[in-house]
Amino acid sequence: MGDIKLNPSQSQAVDYTDGPLLILAGPGSGKTLTITEKVVNLVDEGFSPERILALTFSEKAAGEMEERIENRIGESSAITVSTFHSYCNDLLKEFSLYVGINQGTRLISQEHSHVWGINNIDSFGFENIAIPNRPYDLITSLLEGVSQLHDHLVGPQELQDFVTRKLDETVDEEERDELLKLADIARFYSHYQQYKRDHNFMDYDDMITMTCRLLENNEVVRNQIRNRYDYVLVDEFQDTNYAQLYLINLIADGTNLTCVADDDQCIYRFRGAYLSNIKQLQDYYASLEKIPLDRNYRSSSQIVQLSQQLIATNPEREDKTLHSHNGDGEKIKVVKSPDDSSEAQWVADEIQRLIEEEDITPEEIFVLTRKRADGKKYSDALKGKMIPVEYVGNLQLKNYPIVQEALAYMHIVADPFNNGIAFAKVFAREGVSEHDLQKINTVAKKLSRETELEGDGIYSVLQHHLDDVPIIQKALVKSILARLNELIDYRKNHLPSDTVKYLLSEKTDLYRAQLLADTLASRRNIHILNSLTSMVQDLELVDGGSEFARAVEYLELVFNLDIGDEETSEENTVKVMTIHQSKGKEAKVVFVCDMADRHLPLRFTKKQFRVPRELEKGVQRDVEDKILHLEEERRLAYVAMTRSREKLYLTFPEKYAGNKRGIKPSEFVTQLDYESNPLIEYIETDKLQDTETVTTESPLKGKQDEYLRLLNMYAGQGQMKQALEALVVLAQLKEIENKGNLAVFDIEEFLKITPKEMGELEALVNEDLPPLVDSDMRFSASKIRQYMECPLKFKYSNVLNIPIPQKTFFQTGTDVHSVFEQLCRHKMQGESIDMELANRILDKTWDGSVFDSETHEQQELERVRQMLEYWFEFEESNVNETIAVEEKFNLKLDGAQFGGVIDRIDQTPAGDYIVIDYKTSKSPLSKNKMPEDVQLALYCQAVRERYGKYPVKAGLMYVNPKVRDLRLMDVDEAQINSVLDGVRGIVADIKAEDFEVKEEPNCYFCDYKGICEWYNHQ
Repeated sequence: MGDIKLNPSQSQAVDYTDGPLLILAGPGSGKTLTITEKVVNLVDEGFSPERILALTFSEKAAGEMEERIENRIGESSAITVSTFHSYCNDLLKEFSLYVGINQGTRLISQEHSHVWGINNIDSFGFENIAIPNRPYDLITSLLEGVSQLHDHLVGPQELQDFVTRKLDETVDEEERDELLKLADIARFYSHYQQYKRDHNFMDYDDMITMTCRLLENNEVVRNQIRNRYDYVLVDEFQDTNYAQLYLINLIADGTNLTCVADDDQCIYRFRGAYLSNIKQLQDYYASLEKIPLDRNYRSSSQIVQLSQQLIATNPEREDKTLHSHNGDGEKIKVVKSPDDSSEAQWVADEIQRLIEEEDITPEEIFVLTRKRADGKKYSDALKGKMIPVEYVGNLQLKNYPIVQEALAYMHIVADPFNNGIAFAKVFAREGVSEHDLQKINTVAKKLSRETELEGDGIYSVLQHHLDDVPIIQKALVKSILARLNELIDYRKNHLPSDTVKYLLSEKTDLYRAQLLADTLASRRNIHILNSLTSMVQDLELVDGGSEFARAVEYLELVFNLDIGDEETSEENTVKVMTIHQSKGKEAKVVFVCDMADRHLPLRFTKKQFRVPRELEKGVQRDVEDKILHLEEERRLAYVAMTRSREKLYLTFPEKYAGNKRGIKPSEFVTQLDYESNPLIEYIETDKLQDTETVTTESPLKGKQDEYLRLLNMYAGQGQMKQALEALVVLAQLKEIENKGNLAVFDIEEFLKITPKEMGELEALVNEDLPPLVDSDMRFSASKIRQYMECPLKFKYSNVLNIPIPQKTFFQTGTDVHSVFEQLCRHKMQGESIDMELANRILDKTWDGSVFDSETHEQQELERVRQMLEYWFEFEESNVNETIAVEEKFNLKLDGAQFGGVIDRIDQTPAGDYIVIDYKTSKSPLSKNKMPEDVQLALYCQAVRERYGKYPVKAGLMYVNPKVRDLRLMDVDEAQINSVLDGVRGIVADIKAEDFEVKEEPNCYFCDYKGICEWYNHQ
């Protein structure tokens, strides 16, 4: 079959067939070649290909291995190359009668599992696990906990028996609390397994666990499988968990097994990788032979030596020493920068130098960070220099614009009465102007206040009052409404997934536009829309079947799940990615960045749920999780360093933006004695002097300015075609700034516009369009604060009047305020108050309908009772008299009307006033920030106008059980006036319709993300 030249250790590994073998394959040691040649050798020695089994972890790895083997021994070799999960799935189908599963059993998706968990949270009987406002993260942690139990072949009954046994023993309070939480997990685990059985589902963990149980308990099947294969190979053995290792032991009898591993590259402990798997393998197979592949064909001698110095610190490693086949190269550069901005700029400058002076192509350069978020500043710095860059990582389906557009239609079809944001998105997409949108929303807001309109009133206005709304684009709005009504009728008699297909294909141009464009971007969008349809198809099966509205609701629950997008493209771009994403890849030049304390290594955080040590199977090391975490972080640094072939940079800053204190270098860098190690060239960079100057002078910024000037010039001279060409170039430059390359720039999509109708043009020419902001707009502290946080959010909420859904946590705050108000009024009238009265008021006030879960409602109700207890504690020690509650006020600032409600005003025995505002949140405002608070400043000014003088103190009472604190400040007239001057400036900006986002806002919880031009542009 042709000779391949192997080195002595590779030849030894290929030829060895006298018993179980472990090949210790370090980075760049020719592991894949060795596996391939071992298969060739087995076939040459008479092994039949169809009786050889090769197991690996990913479909990609399995495909590559199969291709290499077939290239050597011929197509249709019949060798079984499979992932663990695919192999187990095939066995379970083959022996389904023994396992007791249906042939039609389907894989339950991650999304489905999360939705089921959230949907059924009341049925789990949680007694010790608190349910948060957003239960999604809790369900994620519970499912991760169940997965870990599967990894150790621990079932729900075994877990429950363990808890029962331990609770009968003498345990301290902390251990008892942990055991009671484990009892909750056992109940969840049991419900989850039962649900899958009842509905013919299984997950990836079930595939491994059920196969292990089948082979363990059925000797006939076990012998049949063992007799099926004469030889078994396992790749990436260091990534196996205990269950997978046990499966290998059940399949391979010990004489016919080769495993390939590098314990120094075990970096998936968080996914259950079993750290002691090699020791366990030796326990299973006493005659296990170990052969290290000792020659590195990837990296220079300096890189190999330095990485070995780092990893040598980890204890209990397998004995192996790597030598570079490539000989000496450059020293490794360790680079210290004054701050993280300077670090990112230096990396970008150095990459530019490598490209321009050393002819290294961008695709030969990696920038690696421990956390994905840390990579952004390097991506941004490279974009600023117009260096093509790809920021690799997981993406969420909802982040794609094409999905946001589809979702807007879906939300309206699901519930047209309560989806103002979705209507705004659809109208904007189809060319309805902001002025017409504002008029529709304003009429809906007015009618919903004055009449009993259903929901937010928008759909009712469109259906019954559109002729009364003075909009220019009435015909366009009516045509949109007609199509939406067709979809609403269609979904009543069709499956949710069929309704989505009808929406995408027939009633919108979402599919059609992508098919016509036929670009790289449009093909990606078609794939994404297919994924969306598949997701709906999966979620409509939850709990035996769902209506369209429920399926859409489920989509929203799971949209923050990451979509695996970890593969780099073939584009000629610098790849910015995490160390985990770089595993299995290599590049000529590698920058390992942010090698600073708490960045690499990351700080250890205890998992919410973990398998108790007594239930962990196999060989376990008796050390703390914190130590195991540090060892894994060191392995990650080792993996990062060994991705490099020729040039390796380790960089770290002395300080991070927003932190006054400096930060220590990573202990891994310190361990390498970076200032005096002969393998290292130590560099200290200068501080980046002026970020704005650098940005302005960057090539990208210079080109943007140049084409903006050309655009203005051509437009001013009437050269509209040239102006359009300049605009397209500007858009491409912006794409480079945002994405780093033009791989998915869609010119067809960019040029797809809706021309203005004649009426709009006439209004423009005659300057008939009124200002968006009402000159009589009333302001409040919350509106000013909202503008300060994000001008666009203010615009959507208070100018365009786009309604948003009610929030559970807002309702809690409203009810708590109401109880406090009523208690104060009883007290002000001379009546006695106590907790019994407070609970009666709470029972009458409380609205439990806003909670999705009865368990969550009861936990929230208990939290409110604790707030009441704190309020009574305060009242007992309060020497002041409450003179006003829920005090409404109106005041003017330079003609601008302000209104609001002060929670509480107390009067001291000396006749002075104290303003108190209740807060139910658990994130208190610091005392240093309170003098700058707009709300307190307006309240103080209102008290002065009402009572003739400023209060002496003003502050915030945090009644949340986790805070329980009254924070008061001394009122200073000069400081109040300073804050109000700032408020006047904000009012002027609002009236000038300045809604430009100047500082990056916190968009995570914003309801307007789907329609926000700033967020979607970012």
